[in-house]
Amino acid sequence: MVLGEFFGTKQHGIPEFKIANLFTDIEMLKRVQSIVMEVLSKDPELEMPENIILNKMIENKFKDRIEI
Repeated sequence: MVLGEFFGTKQHGIPEFKIANLFTDIEMLKRVQSIVMEVLSKDPELEMPENIILNKMIENKFKDRIEI
């Protein structure tokens, strides 16, 4: 059984990145993290009208992986 790659980009228990590369896109990922933290500080349950679509996308993407 393979649980992950020690030096690779695949890790056990972490969803696959299909959009970003951790090594080349680190600055963009930091900016996205900052935006996410700002959105969640204002709307932790993602219930505001402008966040409903995001809430549904997260729910659909991760419904079998995490408890939301």
